[in-house]
Amino acid sequence: PQFYTTDSGLPNHTIYKPKNLAAVNGTMPLLVWGNGACSADGLSHQNFNIEIASYGIIVIASGSPKQSGSTTSRHMTDAIDYVQKQAGKGDYSKINMTKIAAAGMSCGGVEAYEVIGDSRVKALGIFNSGQMSQDGTNKVVPGIKKPIFFFLGGSSDIAYNNGMRDFAAVSSGVPTWVGNYKNVGHGGTYGDVNGGTFGKAAQQYFRWILKGETSTANYFTGNGAKNDGWTTQAKSLDNLVPV
Repeated sequence: PQFYTTDSGLPNHTIYKPKNLAAVNGTMPLLVWGNGACSADGLSHQNFNIEIASYGIIVIASGSPKQSGSTTSRHMTDAIDYVQKQAGKGDYSKINMTKIAAAGMSCGGVEAYEVIGDSRVKALGIFNSGQMSQDGTNKVVPGIKKPIFFFLGGSSDIAYNNGMRDFAAVSSGVPTWVGNYKNVGHGGTYGDVNGGTFGKAAQQYFRWILKGETSTANYFTGNGAKNDGWTTQAKSLDNLVPV
């Protein structure tokens, strides 16, 4: 029911969406995604992105399919700008510009951090990532006032210390959660069928925060994630209000 496509008006991106938009009930949120290594190949996390899109979320990954080179956070901003101009037309006929999240893996997670100051971005997903230094954490994280969830690969994940340091630095009252999946390491499970356990956790998060599907909240507030093998910590989830 979902696939990826491209748009000539947004040539440096890959778009994941349900094939049959008419079958989607209600409006659709937008997730802008940054790839690992800041790769410009928009298929880098194909299975994972398709899994999220299958729940009625348009996912726009930085970089076109199989493109070489690298991206910056500007790609995320460009995607949001373009969709804003196209809202209500064609593939974007059901887009809801009040429901936007930014997320990314590794270097792509750092890109997501860089757009948090955009008032259109309402939530962050940080996957196998974090600020590169204590100084970076101090400068960026305490000022974030939007929900931010971290998905890490355990102590063998090269970004483990960065992500955990960032989680600890999230200001009091801001909804945040961190999960470490077994000791899978930096690569996560993105290439597995449906993005594996990372794909499952991600779609639960974005369905909660972007679509208001409160049934998915229990994955984080209850035992869902733990039953799937995540070791978790959380702060202020009672304050999480879907956008």
